[in-house]
Amino acid sequence: MDGSQTKLLRIAAFLVDALTIAVVLILPASAVSYGLTWAGSPRGIQFVWWSALGILTIAMLFRDGFRGRSIGKQLLGLRLLTPRGEGCGWGRSVARNLPLVIPAWNLLEVVLIVAGKARTGDRLARTNVTEE
Repeated sequence: MDGSQTKLLRIAAFLVDALTIAVVLILPASAVSYGLTWAGSPRGIQFVWWSALGILTIAMLFRDGFRGRSIGKQLLGLRLLTPRGEGCGWGRSVARNLPLVIPAWNLLEVVLIVAGKARTGDRLARTNVTEE
């Protein structure tokens, strides 16, 4: 596969991951928030959304740890490998995805992906996205 197709697959895999995590978190958080609104508990609503944001951050950090594949990568036939050809693992997943949850650094990651270059997260974790 050429570089432009791989780049598009990587972007699509990220979007699948983000959408999946968002739907899994936003739907229940919205339902609980509406329930708390009717119960008259504004502090409870704030707690629900801060909790959802925390879970979202943790999910983004660990999303590639299971066999080196997030849901999006699995659906689109991509995998993360270490220099030794092993799956990414949980620690490397956190190192790789940390730049995505840090404001401004995540914009640099987007620029690097669009330019077809290795993300700083991949360099930190020493991982490489490959096709299965």
